[in-house]
Amino acid sequence: MQTPSRAFSQTYQLVMGEDGVGHAETIEFRATTADAALFIAERQCRGRQAELFENERSLGRLQCSKQGGYWILSPARQA
Repeated sequence: MQTPSRAFSQTYQLVMGEDGVGHAETIEFRATTADAALFIAERQCRGRQAELFENERSLGRLQCSKQGGYWILSPARQA
């Protein structure tokens, strides 16, 4: 059985704040669209604040509920 090929076009970085134990984390991944990247981010940063970048350009800050189900989205930080 062949695996369908997916054309990933963008690189995303999710820069997460401290997790309550003092650990900040950055993950890099590829996704087809910014929408798809948000769904990946939601699974990775529950209960934490994060900033999502697309090819090193900030798309904005987000905070994910610990229980899932909603995000709080904020504009990108000004440089």
